[in-house]
Amino acid sequence: MEAVRHLRKMRWIALVIMVIISGFLVGCTKNKQDAIPTPVPTVGQNFNVSVTDSTGEIITLTKKPERIVSLAPSTTEILYFLGLESKIVGRTKYCNYPESLVSVPEIGGTSNPNIEAVVDLAPDLVVASTHVSDEVINKLREVGIPVVFLNEQENFEGTYSAIRKIGQLTGAGEEAEIVIEDMKSKLERVASALAALNKEDKPTVYYATGYGESDYGAGGNTFIGEIITLAGGDNIAKDVQGWSISKEQIAQGDPDIIIVPTGGDMKANMEVQDFYKDLRAIKEGHIYEIDGDSISRQGPRIADALTEMAFIINPELELDVATQ
Repeated sequence: MEAVRHLRKMRWIALVIMVIISGFLVGCTKNKQDAIPTPVPTVGQNFNVSVTDSTGEIITLTKKPERIVSLAPSTTEILYFLGLESKIVGRTKYCNYPESLVSVPEIGGTSNPNIEAVVDLAPDLVVASTHVSDEVINKLREVGIPVVFLNEQENFEGTYSAIRKIGQLTGAGEEAEIVIEDMKSKLERVASALAALNKEDKPTVYYATGYGESDYGAGGNTFIGEIITLAGGDNIAKDVQGWSISKEQIAQGDPDIIIVPTGGDMKANMEVQDFYKDLRAIKEGHIYEIDGDSISRQGPRIADALTEMAFIINPELELDVATQ
């Protein structure tokens, strides 16, 4: 009996030792697992967006672009308003807004930029618009650089679309919606102020971009043609397609107001040049300048250009339309 009790005691001690050892091993394993750091996602790891541009090309990015080249002043301004100025590594010589971009390397003009200069900047996204040639786009794509070409801004909806697509490709989708909503708000304030005027007759307007041997102005199907209408004017070139207009059409339209872009001597020259100096608007002193950059670039500042034009056409508008 004494031997049996001794055997049972030894088995019990062995069992206790096994339990202790097992607990120790489990604890060690747990400590090792706790010591393994949680993987940290790399920047852009979950970024995967696709956008169809104006050429029908589908641009897919699997990481947020950190080096962006802009081939148009309008797209440069869009990038700026989306808070992406620090990521712009190349711009055209016409990209002059904001002024802080003066330190960013130039890559040439808008239609035929220096392709080698663009490639040397090692961009992970090139944003183009309007004037850039197909040859430039194709050559950049051939060397593996993603290029999004956006030429759909013939009206405000097209501009909103361009802003939204650039926002999607750069991971700034929320910022894009904020910019768009701000633009829409400005347009709504102008529309409300114009409605309060309750004008029966809208002033006739001619927006001139060229004069002399040939004349050029904003036709009814142009972006600036839409701005004239939204600003409360009656465009004398509303039946014109595009920008070419004849002197006969200008004289027949006999505008109340002529508006020209800043950046040249158009206003001063038209006031003294034959044909133009005899137009009623000029004889009555109703020729005005408007900021040429903001109205010609289909980016966020066009909402401000519309407000400016609304005040030129309707000087009696309430001042707070421009200051809100």
